[in-house]
Amino acid sequence: MAAGEVEDPAVVRGVRYLLDTQTADGSWTEPFYTGTGFPRVFYLRYHGYAMLFALWALARYQRLRSGPTGAA
Repeated sequence: MAAGEVEDPAVVRGVRYLLDTQTADGSWTEPFYTGTGFPRVFYLRYHGYAMLFALWALARYQRLRSGPTGAA
């Protein structure tokens, strides 16, 4: 999408993946750690990352698909 390829099959597959993996409560499951912390000592998990980046991608896709100005 950043390169302007909104209709590219890879973008469409990515959007489809996000929609297919969204849970019933509207969130996404992220079972892995999202930060490094100190390896073998502790790891970080940013609980909002799964929702933030998924929603950001879907909103950007919708905005880019709505036209050249992004107006809905």
